Amino acid sequence: MKIQLILWTLGLMLIGIITIHQIPAIPANEDQVGQNNPFQEKCFTCHAEEVAYQEWHQSNHKQALVNLIEGKYETRDSCLGCHSAGYTQFNSGEWRTHGEQISLKTAVNAVSCSFCHLHSSTREHYLTKNPKTLCTTCHKMDCGCAGAGIIHQSQSEMFMGRLGAGVKRMPSKHSKIMKNRCIYCHMDKDTSKTVAKHGGHTFKADYSTCVRCHENMDARIQQYRETITNKMAQVKQILNVATNLESKAYQDAKLNYDMVKGDAGFGMHNPLYAQALLDYALTLEDQIVPAE
Repeated sequence: MKIQLILWTLGLMLIGIITIHQIPAIPANEDQVGQNNPFQEKCFTCHAEEVAYQEWHQSNHKQALVNLIEGKYETRDSCLGCHSAGYTQFNSGEWRTHGEQISLKTAVNAVSCSFCHLHSSTREHYLTKNPKTLCTTCHKMDCGCAGAGIIHQSQSEMFMGRLGAGVKRMPSKHSKIMKNRCIYCHMDKDTSKTVAKHGGHTFKADYSTCVRCHENMDARIQQYRETITNKMAQVKQILNVATNLESKAYQDAKLNYDMVKGDAGFGMHNPLYAQALLDYALTLEDQIVPAE
């Protein structure tokens, strides 16, 4: 009888251990994940003291997974393709082990190291893609993450001045000058030896790069922001009073407004194109606002 009781108790303990082991842990950051977690990047074990890794901790990329899970949009596993490193590699066959799946419930990585770098890469800095196209893999309108017809990001289209309604293609002049596109501004920093608050792996542009070629940039940026913000407010007011949300005029005006808003920088990736989009939207007012 005692032997049976002991065996029964041990059985319950074993079931408990197995059950706990199968529950995926979602930590506050990747440093807290157990070393045996198959979805955890191990980069910090060698690179935690490096400048790039410390800068990444200040970046919005670190919050990408949390922002997805806690955001306002309905989410699906495919959103992890841009919000969590490891999902894409897993689905392409890398990091795969029998019976494991990455989903919104099991994902633990944010947009971290392996999203841009892999030791198996033969490119400079072990980049997973050409630097000209790496950022626009996600920072574009057709990601579909937020839902059909919702513009979640539009930096690529704004920079290249395309896909807006009623406006001819108008690429930013910077698109021809900046060979590596996004990283030219977003990773620019004074020195590689110190942890930066802007640029580097924070990916935060502070417009300091502009003074290399332009004068009075503070005043120009302020003027662009005020102009674009005012025009966005005018277009938004028109959209708010529309009654026929299926009309082409409304759809075109909303597309242009959403593109500028989705740029998340007052249209600063291409301010002339941003103003052109909003100006065209304003011409549609008579077709959108119902006659009194």
